[in-house]
Amino acid sequence: MSTLVRLRHASVACRVHAHTVLQRRPLTAPTVTPVAFAKLDGGGQLAQITLQNPRANLFDHRSLQALDAAMDAVESSDVRGLVLRSAVPGFFSAGFSLPALHRVDRSGFEGLWVLGKRVFRRIYALPVPSVAAIDGHALGLGCVMAMACQRRFMVTADRPALIGLNEVAVGMPVPEWLATRFRDLTSNAAAEALLPSGATLSPERAHAIGLVDQVFASGDAMHAAIQAEFQQTKVSSFAQQQTIRGLRRQFLDYFDACFDQDTEQFWHAISSAETQTAIGQALAQLKAKSKS
Repeated sequence: MSTLVRLRHASVACRVHAHTVLQRRPLTAPTVTPVAFAKLDGGGQLAQITLQNPRANLFDHRSLQALDAAMDAVESSDVRGLVLRSAVPGFFSAGFSLPALHRVDRSGFEGLWVLGKRVFRRIYALPVPSVAAIDGHALGLGCVMAMACQRRFMVTADRPALIGLNEVAVGMPVPEWLATRFRDLTSNAAAEALLPSGATLSPERAHAIGLVDQVFASGDAMHAAIQAEFQQTKVSSFAQQQTIRGLRRQFLDYFDACFDQDTEQFWHAISSAETQTAIGQALAQLKAKSKS
């Protein structure tokens, strides 16, 4: 099956991090709210996707499918912009739910990995401006989804928060395509310094290296700035979309070309005894912490 066909028909993906919150029970509530659309003064609509998994917006098969379905609604509408935000206090997303990767078989892993990359690609390839509105932790896959957006805004003062790709902290290498995206946003020096150690950053430090575009003293200030920015858009929709497509084509071509090889490489990484031991230890620590 070709890469692009697999992107269209995938089922679920993953990203691991050391700060994942352990799920204590199955969740039945929706993990993503219905997409909200607001009319813009210059024409078109602003789409807003809100993550609302009460367990720190953890990503698993179900929540990734919900985000994928939300992108269906966005892509089928006349939108001039997208905002990805969270309704869970303290978290944009704590990343991937570790139990889904513990002792996973190849079929289960490939389903998770492929869907995760599919959702990232759909957000990244959307030919309109997009903003990740981050008010809380954005770790692992949470940071990945924020990096799929054109820009990242983050709150500094409401509560302490961290952002970063901390895969290495649980024994997982950072995928080459993801390291490339991180390097594009920051610098080669920042990627070399941070990714091999799984470091996470404060909003201020993330802003200093370019991972975050703007920081705000409160969530209200951030959302007001986002609304004002989109309302003031007066440029031609056609010209803007064609320009964004051109800017993103090179990375998308690279991403698609390495899609299958990446999936194969990361099956070997996730199934290794070392990685599975690290995931098991992280789960045991989280379980002990939940009882204390």
